[in-house]
Amino acid sequence: MKPPYIPFRVRSLQNLRDWSASFSGRFPSSKELAENHSYWNWKIPVCSTLVEGPRASPETQRECAQLLINACDRLMRNKPANRPDLRVTCCICLPDMFTSELCIYLQESYFLGHTTPQNNEFGEVVELKERSLAKEWGLDLPEGVLERGVYINYPATEAHRNVACDRWYYGEVAA
Repeated sequence: MKPPYIPFRVRSLQNLRDWSASFSGRFPSSKELAENHSYWNWKIPVCSTLVEGPRASPETQRECAQLLINACDRLMRNKPANRPDLRVTCCICLPDMFTSELCIYLQESYFLGHTTPQNNEFGEVVELKERSLAKEWGLDLPEGVLERGVYINYPATEAHRNVACDRWYYGEVAA
């Protein structure tokens, strides 16, 4: 007997729910973190068409964003007390939501380089003070999870394409 057909969107969101829940009671080991220089990250584990392009719905994007925030909250709760130097965050990128990720910054300077307003040879970072993605999308921010939005515009180089997008950081993002 054939198993029942489960639509792609339903399967994908269930897999993302399971992934988000998998951070309950766990935190990357010191060894895992040591394998990285400036940050540890995990990209949102979904197919790009689920969160970008003409088939991506605002409802699905919202649910994916909420599940990233929930995973971030779980990591924050499990962060070792002896590691106040780590910043646990997630980043929701728009319009390129497929590049969104769960992230632990291992170096404060690297976090600040992504989130501090600046305009230099690498590009521009502008704080989005007048907006809140959480309010716009009706996202639930657990206690202790803060929001910080920036617009970035990095010009194209020989090694990289131009990047211009909003990045919404959640978690331990206070200045």
